[in-house]
Amino acid sequence: MTMIIGSDGSEYDWFLGYEPPPEKFQAQLEKSLRGEDTFKSISAAYVKEPKNIDIVFKLARKYEDRLDQVKSTEKYREVIDLDPEGKAGTYTTEYRKITVPYTQYAEFAIATAGLFSEKPDLEPAKAFIKKYPESKLVKVTFDQMSRYYGYEAPKEEAAKFFAEYAAKFPDDARALDSWLARIIKDKGPLDKGAELVAKIEELTRDNPLPDINANIAEFHMLKGDKAKADEVYGKDFMDGKVSRFAYDLVSYANFWLANNANQESAVAMAETALKLQPENAYILQQAALAYVKTGQDDKALAIFGPEYIKPKSGDANGLYAYARFWVAQGKNLDSALEAAKRSVELKPGVFFTWSALSDVQLKLKNYPEALKAAEKALELAEEYAKAGIKSKIDRIKKEQGEAKK
Repeated sequence: MTMIIGSDGSEYDWFLGYEPPPEKFQAQLEKSLRGEDTFKSISAAYVKEPKNIDIVFKLARKYEDRLDQVKSTEKYREVIDLDPEGKAGTYTTEYRKITVPYTQYAEFAIATAGLFSEKPDLEPAKAFIKKYPESKLVKVTFDQMSRYYGYEAPKEEAAKFFAEYAAKFPDDARALDSWLARIIKDKGPLDKGAELVAKIEELTRDNPLPDINANIAEFHMLKGDKAKADEVYGKDFMDGKVSRFAYDLVSYANFWLANNANQESAVAMAETALKLQPENAYILQQAALAYVKTGQDDKALAIFGPEYIKPKSGDANGLYAYARFWVAQGKNLDSALEAAKRSVELKPGVFFTWSALSDVQLKLKNYPEALKAAEKALELAEEYAKAGIKSKIDRIKKEQGEAKK
């Protein structure tokens, strides 16, 4: 918690936590220094308008952030008294972005305050769930209660709670995972654990989550199946996560570079992707592209230039991709030409190597050579590619004619 003390030594304001970027923290400090919704300004407003529900709710929230349960409960009760039907205003939670009436949130805050004491009082939370069964805060309430039932409650009570939690949210992987964690702690029942694992894997198939898979692996270890644990949470699993993350990073970089914004961040993410997968040719090209688009040709050439291509002299596809990349940038063309020629030598019977060679020759304005390579590409081309190559031949002839003029 960040606390701001006034010149007279009194508490001026406070707010919870610190999250990057630092500019966000600075903005919150500046807001407090401007006197916007500070504890001091809200308290002064409350003295003048003690029946203004907006002010009372803000003051209650301030005390809640201060972890002052007595004073926050006092003010939340005032909110409930001022608007028992919950029609006067709404609040959107900072973390989960759940919007509910002031009164409903006040009841939630009071009901869950006792969950974190040395001897948790669970009845108010249960009453809240019963009163507001359709509230989005019900999931939050179950989640907070699960901390007690996951570690401290007797086994039988825990089983009953988690069965209710899972029945309420049968398609929520984290709800099921919290039950699985308790089963692992109790070392059973294994049949219910296996049922939960199957459902969780079904729900997370498209995006397995490391912390959840760790629990699944722990369950398999409990059963003595180390091979299955390794399958769901071993090297292959993490390699897949790294690969997916690397592709997400370059996707981010490409998006912002295409929109000419966030360029520093875009390049940084492309570099991070390359560190994660330095041997991935696609990632390498995308990092080089990020450098080219931000005017850092020297860095692009350092990672994807003539030195890079030297060991690739026997890789026709790699040479082809290299030539295509640099002809698209209109740079490093001498090296691109060497790569394209070598690619043709290695794969003379496919149209795309000749087509790439034609592209480089055209970019270098070597029109006769460009035309010759394009005509060879047309001769070898599959039907779907012929129209594009014919168009290229027309373009070469047109540029050649204009050059002669």
